Amino acid sequence: MGLEFGQIITQIIGFLIAVILLKKFAWKPLLSMLEERRNKIKAEFDSIGEERKKTEKLFAEYETKLKEIDSLSRVKIQEAAREGQKLANEIKESARKEAKEIVSKTREDIGRDVEKAKVQLRDDVVTMTLKLTEKLIQEKLDTEKDKKLVARFVDEMRQGKVEGFK
Repeated sequence: MGLEFGQIITQIIGFLIAVILLKKFAWKPLLSMLEERRNKIKAEFDSIGEERKKTEKLFAEYETKLKEIDSLSRVKIQEAAREGQKLANEIKESARKEAKEIVSKTREDIGRDVEKAKVQLRDDVVTMTLKLTEKLIQEKLDTEKDKKLVARFVDEMRQGKVEGFK
């Protein structure tokens, strides 16, 4: 088993021819296919990175809008509370005014009723006094004069000018 120099050279030449043929016909297409795949993967990673940035931007905008909505809702709630308080105060004030008006009107009505009652009482006292006087004297005097006389007497009684009556 010896080494044959010719056979070694033939194998080296065959190996080199195979390498050259592989380089020309297989290696370049294989490398270009790998390069394409690498570029495609890189493009996909870039696309994923851009989509991630877009998603983060949208998420940040979403968070900002949520905060704005939250603050706006708080402002609206505070405005509604203030408006409710204002309305309650207006209702209370209106009720107070109405109550004062009712009390005032009632006092006026009571004052008028008291005055009417005083006048009626005075007239009744005058009439009773005239009837009593008529019965006592057993004759009818001038009615108009008698009413004036008795009314004056009752007024004097009320003012305390007649002794014994208060």
